[in-house]
Amino acid sequence: MQIPPLSDGHYAVFLEDLRVHVRLGVLPHEVRPQAFACTVAMICTRIGYGDGIEDVVDYNNLRDAVLELTNDQHFGLQETLCEAIIERLKKHPYVHGVMVETRKLTVYDDAAAVGCAMASIDASALR
Repeated sequence: MQIPPLSDGHYAVFLEDLRVHVRLGVLPHEVRPQAFACTVAMICTRIGYGDGIEDVVDYNNLRDAVLELTNDQHFGLQETLCEAIIERLKKHPYVHGVMVETRKLTVYDDAAAVGCAMASIDASALR
């Protein structure tokens, strides 16, 4: 995932290649969990000017959002899952953009993955 050039005062935090088993797909056999990888980034502004976790958007939000959404829920489409991750993370008032890449890792024997990439970024966050 490539982070676009950001305007002054914005920064990005990311979670790269989180690997879990999820129920994702429209085919009958995809109701069983399958290998899945996800990379997520948030474009943020600082909450405060100190050096504590309370002064920034905690990157634990990235992992928590993916795990909570995929823990008990089945998604038919990667696109729908990407949209749900974006919607969840953009609820934070200091998050001004989210980028998501998802990959199903075992669909084809002759390919590493099939995936989806999606982003929602406020124009003011971009240079």
